[in-house]
Amino acid sequence: MWTHSVADDAVVEEIDRVFFTLIPSRFPTIDVFARVANDRSGELAEIESLTNPRLRERNRITSGVDAVDGSTPLLQNWNHAPFTYPNPEGTRFFDADRPALELAADKQTALAISIRKRELFLTKTGEAPIGLEMRELSRRVKGRFANALDWDPQLDLAERRRRGRLIADAGYDGLIFRPVERPTGMCVSVLRGDVLDRAVQLDHFKYVWDGRRVSTVYSFGSGAQYSPDDLRGSDEVLAA
Repeated sequence: MWTHSVADDAVVEEIDRVFFTLIPSRFPTIDVFARVANDRSGELAEIESLTNPRLRERNRITSGVDAVDGSTPLLQNWNHAPFTYPNPEGTRFFDADRPALELAADKQTALAISIRKRELFLTKTGEAPIGLEMRELSRRVKGRFANALDWDPQLDLAERRRRGRLIADAGYDGLIFRPVERPTGMCVSVLRGDVLDRAVQLDHFKYVWDGRRVSTVYSFGSGAQYSPDDLRGSDEVLAA
């Protein structure tokens, strides 16, 4: 028996535009084995690579051929890792068995979402006041997405996941939606790494966590200072 679903009603959007996200940043870059390696980082890294799921997936994609162009967007760590290390809690619309990468269509929305995620994490861990450095990335997305812009951003998790399963099963590359963190913004939830162009590093920010919330955001690029409440609003407040 045929059952009508949200996937049947979905409007197809052919996306070809740049999106943004933020990730934690570390300066300077550190050797992850430095504290235990005793000058044998190379050997430890080689051993770790035998069980590293990202490297195993890369080997699967390239069929083990080292000469494959490592600059391809699909193999870039920032594009590859989100689909190799799925969030055990799942994402906004998809369960843990369907890894997805969420990106924002503008920098301010990306900041608003990132700040909220950091606040939730730091609240759970009871983190003392600290400054967090974050790196802004952009990448072009080209694919076939379901238009979910008219979905209520306040939908409960179970309903979001139910709709997400229907969209994924229908074969879309993901969906576009309004985020609860900034409902005037637009985001995309990407289900396939091969619709992503190479990620490009942009500005760096510092989030000032006061023990209860992110109270201030600083841009290293412009020197500007922002209130998270202003970033969540409908007005465009980022310096050009």
